[in-house]
Amino acid sequence: MVMQDHPLISVVIPCLDHAQELTCCLRALSEQAFSLHFEILVVDSAADPDVQAVVARFAHARCVGSTAMLGPGAARNLGVQQAAGKYLAFVDADCQPEPGWLAAAVSGLQQGGRLVGGPVLSVNPRQIIQVADNLLQFADVGPGRPDQTTDHFPSCNMAIARDDFLHLGGFPAGDFLACEDVQFCEQALAAWPRGLLFVNAMRIRHLGRGNLNEVWRHHRRFGHCRAALGLRLQPTHLRLGTHAIMIVPVMLKRYAYILRRIARWNRAGLLSAVLLSPLLLFGLAGWAVGFRRGCIEAARGDR
Repeated sequence: MVMQDHPLISVVIPCLDHAQELTCCLRALSEQAFSLHFEILVVDSAADPDVQAVVARFAHARCVGSTAMLGPGAARNLGVQQAAGKYLAFVDADCQPEPGWLAAAVSGLQQGGRLVGGPVLSVNPRQIIQVADNLLQFADVGPGRPDQTTDHFPSCNMAIARDDFLHLGGFPAGDFLACEDVQFCEQALAAWPRGLLFVNAMRIRHLGRGNLNEVWRHHRRFGHCRAALGLRLQPTHLRLGTHAIMIVPVMLKRYAYILRRIARWNRAGLLSAVLLSPLLLFGLAGWAVGFRRGCIEAARGDR
């Protein structure tokens, strides 16, 4: 890896209490098969001395500190303010990019993609709770999906030209700790209806949550944000979602959607998904409970 004053691409990593996972992320970035210049900026979202100590061990990375606790969108925006690259790549501290990740990202952008992303796989494919957590989150970006236009990427694996990022105004930086990627992709779609490009070679591995309490809280937060922000929802959906009786139908509808996506783009994982159905349904129950709460808030005009 070559480091110079004017990198082609800046990698921005928001980090909140993930010092141990960050070590693996930075190690994976140091092993990129990428001959051009790039920089790595870790945004320490909580003034964590452990995070700062990890970054200090990697000569190719630098830490961007914050005077206040930051959500993921605000942290990425702060990192971009300090970035010098023509392109920006975003990955999370609990992810490990595969060696061809950066090269694939730059290739996708140079071939006309305005916002590019790729598959998200599991770091520990034998840890069933982590695998289930990843299936719940990343069924739309399975390893078998071909290079094609799409409408959404998770923010843990995306890249964009700096000028385009600034044109969109950056990530939403509100009170929510989830769904900023959905909002950002909606903005990108409005600007470039066919500009979101899935790049299969742009692969990362995500650690996933390791216990049921974390899975429940995480997916309840996702469901809540999705409804409270009204993302990709019709007024009828929000109205029906306020009723407790709709929790099970909402959960089962999303379960069917996830299985269809896995069958289409991750056939090797379909049997695992079926065997892990109790864990998937557990996480989806949390999602549906959070969704109802968000629908109620939307109906009251709380957001």
